[in-house]
Amino acid sequence: MLNQNNKLVSILLFAGLMTLAACGGDKDQMKPPADGANIESPQGVSLSEGSAGQNGAPSEVFRKVEGSESDIDGHPQVDPNEKEVSREVIVPPDVEGKWQAVKIMVRHKLDEEKSKMHRVELGSSFTIDGAPLKVTVGPFMPNFVMDRATYTSGGNELSNPAVRLVVKEGDKTLFEGWAFAKFPGMYAFEHETYSLQLMDFIPVSTS
Repeated sequence: MLNQNNKLVSILLFAGLMTLAACGGDKDQMKPPADGANIESPQGVSLSEGSAGQNGAPSEVFRKVEGSESDIDGHPQVDPNEKEVSREVIVPPDVEGKWQAVKIMVRHKLDEEKSKMHRVELGSSFTIDGAPLKVTVGPFMPNFVMDRATYTSGGNELSNPAVRLVVKEGDKTLFEGWAFAKFPGMYAFEHETYSLQLMDFIPVSTS
């Protein structure tokens, strides 16, 4: 009888110890994250409140731009928090008057056969067939660079060709930015039907 009592006491003690371990062993792991703390997504990208996760549009920082995934590599970066900063466009003396025109491909996203190449003189405009869109082209920067105050060109070599585009629908400006030959998806004009791509650049004839 004594042995049976001892066994019963041992079983009860063991059960009690296991219950305590289950309640306290993972106590710290079960805590929810503090308010405002970053949560690591399965891909390792930190998402916090306000940075648009699965139920919102991707943030500008992590948005995959249209075109090559390597579009961003080697390109001057624009801080998304500075998108509204006003910079002056300065064409340097060694570029001024050296370029006459560019070729812009207007791609029709729904019907490739409707895509069309436009040769456009710098400073002039063209309209997109079948759409009330007017595109004004220029200036052209053969080696686009920028700082906090200016957009300009670091010389006349074709290292990073870019042209400024302004797209309007009537009196409404839809886009005012740059088209990059080497980085066609970078900060590109976004439209449900059309995209614009800088294809070629024509220097002023010296003959």
